[in-house]
This record gives sequence, C-alpha cells and structure tokens, in this order.
Amino acid sequence: MLTDNKITRQIESYIEYKQSLGYQLRIESQELRRFAKYTREIDHIDSLTTDLAMQWASLDSSLSRWYMARRLETVHTFAVYAASIDPQAQVPQTGVFGKCHGRVTPYIYTEEEILRLMNESLNLFTTDGIRCLTVSTALGLLWATGIRVSELTNLKVLDVNLKERYLFIRNTKFYKDRLVPLHQTVVEQLEKYDSKLRGKLSGRSEDDFFFVTTNGRRFNTRAFEYAFQQLRSCLMPDGGNNWNGRPPRLYDIRHSFACRTILKWLEGGEDVNQKLYSLSVYMGHVKPADTYWYLTSTPELLSLACGKFELLYGKELQPYE
Repeated sequence: MLTDNKITRQIESYIEYKQSLGYQLRIESQELRRFAKYTREIDHIDSLTTDLAMQWASLDSSLSRWYMARRLETVHTFAVYAASIDPQAQVPQTGVFGKCHGRVTPYIYTEEEILRLMNESLNLFTTDGIRCLTVSTALGLLWATGIRVSELTNLKVLDVNLKERYLFIRNTKFYKDRLVPLHQTVVEQLEKYDSKLRGKLSGRSEDDFFFVTTNGRRFNTRAFEYAFQQLRSCLMPDGGNNWNGRPPRLYDIRHSFACRTILKWLEGGEDVNQKLYSLSVYMGHVKPADTYWYLTSTPELLSLACGKFELLYGKELQPYE
C-alpha cells in the first residue's frame, strides 16, 4: 500500500484550509482521511476522478443509500477545492444515491421517561459506583439545561460554578463561549454528585473533568452514548421487541428541551416569537433559524397552537358547505 499520494496531500491541504477559516470538520475530516486511505490501498497515484469517488462511496454494499450519498457529498465538497488547484481533478455530481440531508423526527421524551432512564442507570455495571452515578446525573443535567452532549462531557470542574449557579460552556460548536444558568434544584444535585466523587477520588482539581467514570477516567461522549444504548430498552412499549423505526437518541433530549420550553411559554401566555431569540442564545445557536430545527409538532404543542389560532381567527372562519 502507498504511504502517500496526490489525493492524500490535497485532502490534508483542504482540511488545514477549512480549519483556518474556523470550521472544525470533525466528521468530514475522518471521512476524507478514510477516502485517502482507500486511494492509497488501491495504489492510486493520479488526480481525483468521478469513478474513484463513486467506487469509494458505494464500496460497502451493506451501507444505507443515505450514508452512500453522504460519503459522495463529502468527496464532492473536497473535489471543488481539489479542482481549484489541480486542473485534472474531476468533481463528482451529487444525488446519485439520493438525498443525504433531511430532518429525522426526534424522539420527544416525557419527564417520566427521563426519570425512568435515570433510575435504570443506577443498575449499570460499575466496580466503584462512579459510572452509574455519573450517567444518572448527566441525564438529569441534559434534561434540565438542554446543552449538547459534547458540551456536558467537556465540562471541567472549574466550569461548573455551583456558588453562582451557572455552567461555563467553552469553545462550543460555533467557537463561542456562553454561560448557562442553573436552577437551585439542579445545583443541589450537582453538589451531591461532586461530594460523592470527592469521597471516592482523591486529588480532584479544578482542571479535571467534572463528569468521570470508573476509577476517575474521563466520561467522554462515546462512553455516554454506549451507556445510553444499554438503558433505552426500558422505554420500549410493554411487549415490544423493536422500536418500529429509529430508536431514541441521547441527542433527542436537547430537542425535548426546546419543545418543552416552547410549550411552557405557550401555556403561560408568553410571546413565543419574541422569546425565541433568548432560547436561541441559551442553546448556543448563531440564529433563531437554527433553533427552529429543534422544534417538533408534539400533540401538546399542536393543541395549544390550534387553540390560539381559533381564539385569534375563529370568528373570521366560515364553515365549509
């Protein structure tokens, strides 16, 4: 297998260029490096071709059409850059495998379901009691604040200011820091968690990660996702053996937070359009349009919306004859 080739160098140049503009490219860079590795494995030394991109995108027949489309689009974006510096590089057309973008309907949790998950997490395997304690507390914090999973797992001890009741979220998705206020009940649970950890672990410093797992190791996003996959079966309907669709995701808790907040405002007679800007800032979004992505038409929201519509325009509507 080749250790280097033209496409590999171009991909590294592309990643460096995009990151210099402020893009993180966490997923895209991984996919492109997999593509570069594939080109080296087949001893490809020339410029990018459409056939090469198509071969790699559909290399594994077990992949979904959506994922094939996603892989092809990733190469397409890179190919535009490659063609600007390499006249021989071809730019593959997207859409061959269908669309790779689309909003997947999130699972909107109820408070009872979150409590069930938190209780179930106390039964997770652990040698020192830390893992189950961490998962339970982390689930509660996601539900209470709506922060991103990665933002939670990246929290340091110094970022959790329990005296002033806020979280300091650093270097977020859009390279912005922000403060997330905490309710007193949340502070109390975090204080209990921190106190229990200090009783189990010695030398816990401000630069340590706030959430840790067995033996004080870092509790990263992958560990959280894995634990959640073990827990979510407790939400399956009685007698069921599959989800009849996509199973609940950990990230859906953030969607649930947004919907729950809007529902609370509607029930309180608040001006949602005006308050949406504050929710957008709170959730770390660049613009309100990003927040709309998290809203789902739950039965409760639809019922309230219909009621308000009828209140405003009911007299103007004429029955259909």
